[in-house]
Amino acid sequence: MLNFLLLICGIAGLWLGSETLIKGAMSLAERYRVSDALFGMLVLAIGTDLPELFVAFDASFRSLAGEDLSGIVIGSAIGSTIGQFALVFGVAGFIGYDAMKRQYLPRNAFFLVGGVIALFIFSWDGVISRVEGVALVVYYATYLGVLIFRRAEIEDDGVNVSHIAAWKAWLILAAGLVLLLVAAELTVVSAAEFAKDFGMSNIAISAIVIGMGSSLPELSVSFVALIRKRGGLSVGNLVGSNVLDTLLVPGIAAVISPLTVPAAILFVDLPVLFVVTVLVLYFLYVTRRGIKAFEAIILMAIYLTYVAVRLAGPGS
Repeated sequence: MLNFLLLICGIAGLWLGSETLIKGAMSLAERYRVSDALFGMLVLAIGTDLPELFVAFDASFRSLAGEDLSGIVIGSAIGSTIGQFALVFGVAGFIGYDAMKRQYLPRNAFFLVGGVIALFIFSWDGVISRVEGVALVVYYATYLGVLIFRRAEIEDDGVNVSHIAAWKAWLILAAGLVLLLVAAELTVVSAAEFAKDFGMSNIAISAIVIGMGSSLPELSVSFVALIRKRGGLSVGNLVGSNVLDTLLVPGIAAVISPLTVPAAILFVDLPVLFVVTVLVLYFLYVTRRGIKAFEAIILMAIYLTYVAVRLAGPGS
């Protein structure tokens, strides 16, 4: 019970740390007058994904010391991506997302679907090596380069952010980072112990509990964005977050310490992520309907099925 309570505290700390950091980041971003889409894909995506990055850093350095926590890294990263697309789009979809411009489909598909395929290929032999980790990081750097150098193509939606003095914004950012570091340490340790106490694998507990918990910042951002009629901000946040989780998180972790990838990741988690990613892209960019209640129900059904399989199925 103690480990479970510590795990909950760790996840709460990850969420609070993300929210604190984003508050400062939004104020600073206002000074650069970025659009909704670019703000979501860069600032919010990176800010809301810091929990996964800190968990990856912490678990990877522990793996260097002899404790294999690859399951925590890969499970939390993939669990978070599935949660962000299936759970967040599923829940927030009942408010409704409008269709996005088709001109951005090739770019997003290249990095979202391509990222899943690259991760699958690199994981096929059961290990993501340091060289393969570098390749994933370079893939993500290419994504950032495309966003930055082609930012003129992204429509300016005119984000309105409450003004905070620069020094206060930097102080808030620093506080958020410190809280995330402490919360990441607590989450990794308590998740590993909780998994052992209940006979669950690191993969299962990371994919479901940590993955769901670390998706809370994206969920809260999406609700606020939709309520304020800023659907592009929410979509940009979720797309950017999933590209980061698929490429940068396992990439950096593998560079620090090669990741051991169980077969369950190849045959359960990654196929689910692939299907959910294709569906979201289809709903947003092809059907011209966007994501409404019907599409949200489909995504939620997939997510609940995934959770059930992860609890009782292979690798759990």
